[in-house]
Amino acid sequence: MKKDGGNIKNWQLHHITLTEVEAKLFTKHFPDAIINPIVFTGTVVDDPTGRWQPGYHMRSTYLVSFNRITGIFESLNTIYKLDMETEGMDTMPDLGRDVLKIFY
Repeated sequence: MKKDGGNIKNWQLHHITLTEVEAKLFTKHFPDAIINPIVFTGTVVDDPTGRWQPGYHMRSTYLVSFNRITGIFESLNTIYKLDMETEGMDTMPDLGRDVLKIFY
């Protein structure tokens, strides 16, 4: 079972465009992620794992599934609950593949 990443507010999806060669390698290395990968950034409300403190900005790993009705975002490693009323309110716009340069 994946860990509970807690609640996230003021978040933004980041859509990553891949070349054909990159897409083949991505699928090979991340078979559970969706192709034309997506990650999100946002502000931590709470984190039961203790990795992040409330108010910290964070970036997810690649998207496996996302339910827009429940706000449940499943990444490769973790399941998050996104506050659907704060979509697009992150300090960053959709950065595309440049979001991969962000490390915390």
